Order: sequence, then C-alpha cells, then structure tokens
Amino acid sequence: MGKYQEITKNIPWDYLGKETTASVLGKSIVPVGIFSFQPKPVGNGEMPAISINEKGAEKYLMNIVGTAIQAGNGKLVTCGHVVEAILDQNAKGYILSRIIRDGTIVYVPYPIVKALRYVDPRTDAVNSEVDLSVLLVPAKSTERVPYETPNVSWGDSSELGTGDSILVCGYPHGTEMFKFTQSNRGIIQPTFYQGVISAILPATKPLETRVIQVSIPSAGGMSGGAVFDPETGRVVGMITSCVHMNGIPQPMSYALPSEIIAPYVEVITFKTE
Repeated sequence: MGKYQEITKNIPWDYLGKETTASVLGKSIVPVGIFSFQPKPVGNGEMPAISINEKGAEKYLMNIVGTAIQAGNGKLVTCGHVVEAILDQNAKGYILSRIIRDGTIVYVPYPIVKALRYVDPRTDAVNSEVDLSVLLVPAKSTERVPYETPNVSWGDSSELGTGDSILVCGYPHGTEMFKFTQSNRGIIQPTFYQGVISAILPATKPLETRVIQVSIPSAGGMSGGAVFDPETGRVVGMITSCVHMNGIPQPMSYALPSEIIAPYVEVITFKTE
C-alpha cells in the first residue's frame, strides 16, 4: 500500500454522518406518492429489489407527491391535498419506508389502505377547511423485512411564540430533488431547513384553526413535512402551504399546529385482518 492509499484508507465513502436530533426525527418522515408500476407485496420470503446502480433503475423511483409523518402504529399524517393529488391520478398511494444496514439503504413501499380527513371536535364532522388527513398503513414488521419507521413524539404547539427556532423536514421538489446532481443520485432521504416562527395566525372564523407561519420556503413535495423543535426533536406542526411569487417559493410557509393533529391521531383506532 502506497502512502496516498495509507493516509486515505479511513475516508468514510458511504457514511451517512453522525446521529443528530434531526437525523433521528428524519427516520419518521417518509415520502408519499405513486409508482409507474405495481410493487409486489412485501412478504416473509425474498423481497423483490433493484439496486440504484443498475442501468435504468431511476425509472423505478417513486413519484413523490408529498411528505407524511409517522404518528402512531399504522397511522401517518399528511395534507388532505396530497391525498387528493394521488386520487386525481387514479393511482394507488404508497409510503416509502427505509431500512439502513452498514451503509446500504433499502426502500420498502407500503400501500395506503385508507385516508381519513380531519374531524373537527367542535362539530364532530369532517372539516375540509383543515388540510389534514390520517393515512392508515398497517405495515407488518417481520424479521426479514422490518418496518423501521418510528413514531414521532409530539411537542406542545400552544407553547410556541414568534421568534422561536424550528427545523422543518420533508421532500421538497419530490423525486426531482434526488436527480438534480450528476452524481450521488437516487438516495431518497428527507432534507432539512432551519428557521423561526415568523407569526402565529389565530382562528378568526368558526371552522378555522390556528396556523403557524415559518420563515422557510416550501417547494412541491414538502406538504405534510414536519416542523419540530431542534433541541428535543418533538414535532410541533405540519407544513401545508407556502407563498409563491412568479413560481418561486418564498420564506413564508404555513403549518397546522400539533395541538389539533395529535388528538385526532390518538382517537383513531382500526383492526387488521
């Protein structure tokens, strides 16, 4: 071994970086979308797989429509308009879970079996003005194909104030984000933005909820992304929209507070057969 090889032998070529509050939270944030083909069901036997290094592999990437937060066992939250975008394409919706082993990432699609729009406790009826849906994804974890998307911990959004620091996590630009570069392509993982609470907008009409404004631009695919405390990793909101000017996202995004998301997730129960 030459000197050059000796001094470079410890370069971590496939290292994903040290564990941080953000990277831990990122394990709970998954893309939502559709495929141009029909994925085979995940079973106990061999799992159909394709390497990103294989020729033509990118055509098998998910068409990412939005982001979802793993909120409870079999339950994820996203925006109502993300679900509608999937339905408009007459397609089956999926979430994409990750398994990471020794620098190798395996992506596993799980079908969405049902989407439930937000039921307002003030009326005990669906409130379509609140852009929130709960996705039912009863993923079965097996020894060979474990489901390793952990539930998030909720923070108290009622304690937020203007100027508080936050991080936002999601999949802006959808699938295209993973094809922008000429190299290192196809590794699907959430991206993060840092900002502050720039305003809190109280409800002014009977069917409205409070809305959190954050100083972060949100491009397409970010809908359903998590707003969280950078120190604790607790989720305090979910991105629903962003101000655009001339097609360019501005650092003014809006989020539903966890104070309405967490209770709705908690009361939803279902059985699998």
